[in-house]
Amino acid sequence: MNHKAGSQRDMAVSAMRVMGVSPMVSRDHGRDGRGTHGRDARVTTMKRIATLLLLVLIAGQASAQELSLVEVKPFCADCISATGRVQAPLSAKVGARVSGVLAEFAKDDKGNMLDAGSVVKAGDVLFKLNETTFHNAVAVNEAAVKTAQANLDNLQAPPRTEKVEQLREAIGELDVRIADRQREEERYRRLVEVDKTQPVKRLEEVQTDLAVLRTLRRAAQSRLDEANNGPTATEIAVARAHVEQAQASLKAAQDDLRDSAIKAPFGGLVTRRYKSPGDYIANVPPTEVVELMANDQLEAELHLPEAYLRAVQVGKTVIVIRSPLMAGEIKTTLARVIENVDPASGTFTVKVIIPDGKTGLAPGAFVTAEVRIDSPTAQVLVPLRAIVAEGGQNYVFVAQNGKMSRRAVEMGERLTELAVIKGGLESGSKIVMGPPEKLKDGADVPEYLMKKQ
Repeated sequence: MNHKAGSQRDMAVSAMRVMGVSPMVSRDHGRDGRGTHGRDARVTTMKRIATLLLLVLIAGQASAQELSLVEVKPFCADCISATGRVQAPLSAKVGARVSGVLAEFAKDDKGNMLDAGSVVKAGDVLFKLNETTFHNAVAVNEAAVKTAQANLDNLQAPPRTEKVEQLREAIGELDVRIADRQREEERYRRLVEVDKTQPVKRLEEVQTDLAVLRTLRRAAQSRLDEANNGPTATEIAVARAHVEQAQASLKAAQDDLRDSAIKAPFGGLVTRRYKSPGDYIANVPPTEVVELMANDQLEAELHLPEAYLRAVQVGKTVIVIRSPLMAGEIKTTLARVIENVDPASGTFTVKVIIPDGKTGLAPGAFVTAEVRIDSPTAQVLVPLRAIVAEGGQNYVFVAQNGKMSRRAVEMGERLTELAVIKGGLESGSKIVMGPPEKLKDGADVPEYLMKKQ
């Protein structure tokens, strides 16, 4: 028994050496620029050692029965551990485009006022300002539009017969009055200058009256000409400009009224409420009312040692994310690399998109990650005795739907009692191990093995 245990210990030590792990001291990259995460690296190393020891023990026990069932375990030749936080790619502190008094917050189906923790959709009303001032501005500008339009219509209307006749009668009356004043002017001129029986002031009064009548006559004639000929192109252009100006002011007032009800720019979670009904909300400088964070798509921000800056590749480097909030794990690829090294920690930042779906993660959640540097494709470990060589090709027998299924695999490194499989087999699969003559493609998996699944 002691000899057997010593043999298994030797096999584990040999396997660790092939992986580049010291049997006594774990590999810590904290001193050579490979990050400040030495503790995480030691944890990862211990996990690898535990996996190797388990598989070695399984391999040692396989001889006790003719056939045994072994679960395939993952293997990573050069993995690093990282930690980070889940973030929302979109977040905003929402205010109002216009100024006014905060009238009310939106309410949900149960009548509860919007507050931190409320979930909203894009376009949902978040809060409203008092609308009285905005309604009044709309009414004033609507009246201005009507006035400007009426002036333009009046200019463009055809001349009315009664108006022309009134202007002609007015001109006729002015001509009669002007003729009378001209005769009085001649009479008073003679009395003042020749007979010298009237003062000069009287002549000046008559001349002033005559000048006023002539001015009125010219104005009446202009109105008559305008009625007959119509307004000039310039007058019409000015009237139209007044209409457009009034319409633009009305549109601005209507937009202000519309924007007095503030809507969510995107769907998400309200994380904070800063104001209450009755507070004055200014647009300059902007007043923050609520904080909104998108929760439909999340991302994880991780920090890696700077030595791996050129080793990771967007879309290729495989990252496995784990969290206490998730029942399982998320396997995905790197989404973005921020090529900026923090001089204080010696790390750079990478971001990973969390796939859509109910993962259980929330913004701010803590996550751990395994970053697979060397092999973007998953590698697994299997007992060497489970591999059957035939015709220059290596095979394993996978237990699938109660049958043995022969599957070709690509072998990598050979350990003492284990082998690295580079392709053809996935982690979590269960393989049948035993004498080659007992392994046949399509044969039934023994019932005693099926009960162990």
